[in-house]
Amino acid sequence: MSGTFLVMQTLGDAVRAVVPEWMVPFFLGVTRLGNVGVFLVVFTLDYWFVDRERGAHAIGIVIGGMALITALKYFFAVPRPPAEVNVIPIDGFSFPSGHATGATIGYGALAAVHDRFPDYVRFGAVAVLVGLIALSRVVLGVHFVRDVFAGIVFGVGFLVVAFGLTDDDPRAGLALAVVVATVALLVSDFSTDGITLFGAAVGAAAVWEATGPGSTVEGTPARAALVVGVLPVLAGLGYVAIELVPPPVVIFAASAALGAGLIGAPVAAGAFDRTDGAEPA
Repeated sequence: MSGTFLVMQTLGDAVRAVVPEWMVPFFLGVTRLGNVGVFLVVFTLDYWFVDRERGAHAIGIVIGGMALITALKYFFAVPRPPAEVNVIPIDGFSFPSGHATGATIGYGALAAVHDRFPDYVRFGAVAVLVGLIALSRVVLGVHFVRDVFAGIVFGVGFLVVAFGLTDDDPRAGLALAVVVATVALLVSDFSTDGITLFGAAVGAAAVWEATGPGSTVEGTPARAALVVGVLPVLAGLGYVAIELVPPPVVIFAASAALGAGLIGAPVAAGAFDRTDGAEPA
């Protein structure tokens, strides 16, 4: 083993040694808050029901951020900690931590676009949450300390660049997602993750170009149909693309339909609102 690897493993062992065993279930719960589906659902609901331009821009930032993670993981191709320290089964590359990077991007974007509370409250809460998620990855033995620190740095850097380039414009945010997803597709040699993110970015950007901002969904029946009927279908498309690993063309089709559905569902629901007698927003 190299000296750097030994240092990283020693740091991880030290972290795990000071965390009592009874806290492991707590960190198992915390680590799930770093799953991309959690904050993607938050921004989707914001896009559907509150502010379409803000939500679409955030969806583009999140998809672009996940694509950045894929590109970095395949570029560095660093192996994970030894299987004997893994609390949960896992595969793929280690550097940077996808959960730490994704949580920084997702929750950081959430804090940046919502100004209900003072900056120090919003970003302070994000710092604590991201810190716990990053710590959970080390406690669960699936990342080195280096991985989570790098993930936070990459996440902050991406947010600064992404918001600077897109200036809260949803079209620019979704275009950025397509560009970064294209890079991820090529760097990862057309991996499942690369194809999935590329398809989602293309589907979302194409439908936004076709529909524009439109209005949020106001009618209760239409809102219920989106949450109860459409959201599970979109989750199912994601499951097909990521978990079942079908042929690449099916992965692309399912993920493109997912991206298109996220952006296009309110258009159909808005038409239902009007035919149901509700006033358009």
